[in-house]
Amino acid sequence: MNATFRNLDAGETDFELLGLAASAGTAAWGCAWLVAGLPLPRCAFHAITGCPCPTCGATRCLLALLHGHLGAALAWNPLVFAALAGTGLFVLYSAGVLGAGLPRARLSVSRMEARTVRVAAVFLVAINWAYEIHHGV
Repeated sequence: MNATFRNLDAGETDFELLGLAASAGTAAWGCAWLVAGLPLPRCAFHAITGCPCPTCGATRCLLALLHGHLGAALAWNPLVFAALAGTGLFVLYSAGVLGAGLPRARLSVSRMEARTVRVAAVFLVAINWAYEIHHGV
C-alpha cells in the first residue's frame, strides 16, 4: 500500500469535499429529526427474527457518543463506534486540507491488498454481530 500526497488532477473526484458535505448533510438531517421529536428508527430485522442485525445499537451508540459516554457507546456497537471515530477523523482531515488548500492523501493498493481488506471487513462484521448477539444488543 502506497500513500502519496498530491494536488487533485482536473476532473478527479474530490473525496474530501464529498465526504465533508455528506457528513454535514447527515448531521443536519439527524439534528432536524431529533429536534422535530420524531421517533428513533426501529430495527425491522430484530423485530422479525428476535436477533440483532449487524448494525443494531448504532443509534444508541451515536447518542451515547454525543452525550460523551464513550464506554457506553463502545458497548452498544464496537464496529459502529470505530466507524464513527474514523468518520470524525476524516471530517477533521477534510476540513483541514480544504481550508488550507493542502495536497490530498491518496492510497494505491494492489489487488491482493484490496482483497485482504474486503475479507477483513467481512470478518469484522461477523465478529461484531456475534458480540451483539452474545450481549443481547
